[in-house]
Amino acid sequence: MSTTESNHMRELLGEFLPDAQAIGVRGSYRVQRVMLYSLLALVSVAIVWATFSKIDTLVIGTGRLVTPLPNLVVQPLEPGILKGINVRVGQVVEKGFVLATLDPTFVSADVGQLRSRKDTLALQVRRLELELRLSGNPGLETDSNTLQGKIQADLLAERQAAYAARIRQFDESIQQLHASAKTNKEDQEILTRRVKALKELESMHSKLEGGQFIGKAKLLEIKERRLEVERDWFLTRNREKELQREIAATEAERVAFSKNWRQEIMEKLSTTVQDLDEVDEQLTKAQLRSKLVTLMAPQDAIVLEIGKKSVGSVVKDAETLFVLVPLEAELEAEVEIGSSDVADVHVGDITRIKIDAYPFQKHGTLKGKVINVSADTFTRQNTLGGQVYYYLARISLEETHLEHIPAPTRLVPGMTLTGEIVTGKRSIISYFLYPVIRIASSKDT
Repeated sequence: MSTTESNHMRELLGEFLPDAQAIGVRGSYRVQRVMLYSLLALVSVAIVWATFSKIDTLVIGTGRLVTPLPNLVVQPLEPGILKGINVRVGQVVEKGFVLATLDPTFVSADVGQLRSRKDTLALQVRRLELELRLSGNPGLETDSNTLQGKIQADLLAERQAAYAARIRQFDESIQQLHASAKTNKEDQEILTRRVKALKELESMHSKLEGGQFIGKAKLLEIKERRLEVERDWFLTRNREKELQREIAATEAERVAFSKNWRQEIMEKLSTTVQDLDEVDEQLTKAQLRSKLVTLMAPQDAIVLEIGKKSVGSVVKDAETLFVLVPLEAELEAEVEIGSSDVADVHVGDITRIKIDAYPFQKHGTLKGKVINVSADTFTRQNTLGGQVYYYLARISLEETHLEHIPAPTRLVPGMTLTGEIVTGKRSIISYFLYPVIRIASSKDT
């Protein structure tokens, strides 16, 4: 019997025998053996690969982009009426962009009043300086086109005229006294000569009276005339001293008047300069307030919140109108970590950031590193109303470039994300063995 006939007999017998006996009668085929050995080899290779191959262990959490800088709060310095709001929530604004404007009526009125007061005080200072130098008013003629300029120029002319008139009065009095003193001096010389002549005449009449050539009455008459002239001479001497004292007193009064005049001007000048400095400071403050009537973005930012105000509303001083998120600071990711996973997260762990707005399959991921993990838990309610406890991990972004994003588009704070924190490596087979080991250990206990 040939081999072919033998195989045919075995197939016929296998048709009528049970399956187990049919396999023994038919025997094994080569293809089946090859498939069996291949399957065993594949399983062996898979076990070896799962034993030695390592994959990253991840702690996955959701979060959002944040900035390390605090939010910018824009507030008015003083109360006012809201005139207009130029932004909306979520709008990106550049530094100096006008967010809102307040009614500038009151502030502008204060600025105008203080500016007018400053100009008036400046004119007063210039007038007093010219008075102090006793000069004309060329410095005020240039401002004669203003009302205050004309008033100060006229006042300067009047005061200088009054000062000059008073000085002339003193000078005329002194000149008059000097003239009187000169006349008195001449009178003294004349009286001195008359006294001398009368004394000689009296001596001559005394000799004649002794020789009885004249009567005694004539001698007494001459003597009386001499005494009258001597009296006039003594009076002129005393008058000379009085005139000298009057001249000295008038000159001293003239000097005192000039000094008092200058002292009064200097005191007024000091007070006016002080008032001018105070008004200048107040004007600087008022001008700053007038600028702050226009609320502008202090730097590039995103409008996060707008106060519940409408056009025409009254805004209080230091009331928050806008909350801005700065864009100039480097972005960071804030990721929620479950309380069961926080023990695996450490500072320095590498993190992959997937921005929800830009699918990672198309735009890729961002690379970051854990820089901080909160020391305490936070809580929030889940959809079922229960409390969820979590930690917050702060992750610094080592790169902020995503692929296939148009140029104007940028990452902004508040974007939601998913963070995959790489906490270590683990063999693939451990994922199958750990449940078995856990069950075995639980049975032992």
